[in-house]
Amino acid sequence: MADKDVEVTETAKETASAEQTAAAEETAPAEETAPAKETAPVEETAPVEETAPGRRRAWRTAAALGAATVILGGFGVWATLHANSERSSAAAQNTALTDGPATAAVRREIAAAINTIFSYNYANTAATRRAAQGLLTGRAVRQYDSLFALVTKNAPTQKLVVTTRVTNTGVELLDGNRARLLVFANQQDTRAGSGQTSYAGAMFAVTALHQGGRWKIENIDTFSG
Repeated sequence: MADKDVEVTETAKETASAEQTAAAEETAPAEETAPAKETAPVEETAPVEETAPGRRRAWRTAAALGAATVILGGFGVWATLHANSERSSAAAQNTALTDGPATAAVRREIAAAINTIFSYNYANTAATRRAAQGLLTGRAVRQYDSLFALVTKNAPTQKLVVTTRVTNTGVELLDGNRARLLVFANQQDTRAGSGQTSYAGAMFAVTALHQGGRWKIENIDTFSG
């Protein structure tokens, strides 16, 4: 009996000791987790300072570009004003833009002159040459003589009858006693005896000079170079 009592007593003590240990573990506060250390911020790289020579070069470049802009802008203004001035001056001298009756007169007289000097009959080319003498002046006389020499040679052989009619004219310049016109004309060529007829159009420019109370052709430009 004594041995059993001792065993019971030791067992009771072990149980009590185990219960106290468990209670102590439950009562003890849980250790707080240490906060994570914050990562130190990355330091910004300081901007590289321009060296003194670099700053001077940049300043010179900017100054040069600025000066170029001012110069080009000034040139553009000058060119515009100069062009306007030239046009205004030319317009002031060109009375074809303002003098309707004078423009109509030069158109009418030059159209009649062209109809005459470029129309001929193989049977009497001399009549056309005589008429042309009073309608031409200056360089146009030599130009016409060179052209009409071919007419005198070939027209009788081919029995050509040529009729020229101006269809339109434009006065490009009318300045005092001088004018320049653009001329459009139709030409009809007929071969006598065969009845063959052909038609052709022509465009050329003439310079005209007012002499002896009438407009005469001073130069013929066929744009042939």
